[in-house]
Amino acid sequence: MAATAVAALKIGILVPYTESSIGVDVGLNQKRAADLYLKRHSGKLAGRAVSLVYSAESVESAINKVKLKTLVETERVEVLMGAAAADAAYVMRDAAEAAKLVYIDTNATANALTRSVADCKPSCKSKYVFRASATSWQLSQPLGEWASRSGIKDFFVCCVDETFGTESADAFEAGLATNGGRATDRTAVPNGGDWSTVVGSIKAQPTQNVFAAFHTDDAEGFIKEWDKQGMRDAGFKLYGPGLLTEQEVLNQTKAASEGIVSSHFWSSELNNPENKALVDVFPQEYKDDETGAPVLLSGYAVQMWDAMTALDEALTRINGNTRDADALIAALESTSFKSPRGAFTFDRATHNPVQDIYIREVRLSNANPVNVIRDTLPGVTDPGA
Repeated sequence: MAATAVAALKIGILVPYTESSIGVDVGLNQKRAADLYLKRHSGKLAGRAVSLVYSAESVESAINKVKLKTLVETERVEVLMGAAAADAAYVMRDAAEAAKLVYIDTNATANALTRSVADCKPSCKSKYVFRASATSWQLSQPLGEWASRSGIKDFFVCCVDETFGTESADAFEAGLATNGGRATDRTAVPNGGDWSTVVGSIKAQPTQNVFAAFHTDDAEGFIKEWDKQGMRDAGFKLYGPGLLTEQEVLNQTKAASEGIVSSHFWSSELNNPENKALVDVFPQEYKDDETGAPVLLSGYAVQMWDAMTALDEALTRINGNTRDADALIAALESTSFKSPRGAFTFDRATHNPVQDIYIREVRLSNANPVNVIRDTLPGVTDPGA
């Protein structure tokens, strides 16, 4: 009797990848990474043909719920990936829990997504949820601890007034406190803030070490204004979570970003074979639609690449069978591999990555800004509560 053909595995991916999407820097680079991974693996994971079903993430939770309903019930996807923003990740978590499907978060840093949280606010932990990025805590607490241990004790703290900003600022202050550091003052700024006023108010206060938790367009606007007001020449030093100096931010701010210190799980400068290979191939594969310039690898792309790798490795352990969600969960919990970021494994308790965090500083290389690694903090694990 002939063997029954195995249907293509459908993976539903909700990211803001269209030009009209808020957060397109995140979503488009993640789409590129997922597509490239499949291309380089002959369209298969664990020997099984794969179909990536994309849906454009919205800023409205109600719209994302409809999109996920379509992915799960109409498209009948068997795995979920994506979510640039925290609210979208919470919606994806709920959809995965209801459908009993594995969901791999590829960007959102919201701590609660992989933690046991009292009264399930803003989200309940789910055994179906894994994270391929990092928590806000992982991207900021180690930096605060490193800075205060290095003798840099006092900081002015500013952040975007949303989950990422608030959690990052809280974590950084907690890290500072481990070695007697403190925030001398703190301010929260709405998305698209009045950067002239924001930076001007920082310049008018006495604390010259500044922690800033901004990302994408906000990071670009803040850094450009920081440079315009001559903050570096005035003796101020800027620190932040790695999203502050993500690749697209560096592309837009150029020399204005020089000297910024950040903490992240990845840098283009990491000297390992997996990173070198992907740093080389990404710009060969993709060109910017507007400028025609090669698209440089970003941390956003690495997150999706690792999500695809983790799923590939896990499916290999169970012969590509996605019908048993518990078996897939167990396989993901046991997965470990060499990533562009370094060693990658999931914490069995939280399903959050256990990963090295790199202290980086932006320096110019042939007039181009790069995140040069200053220090490595090995095996950073989110506390999970």
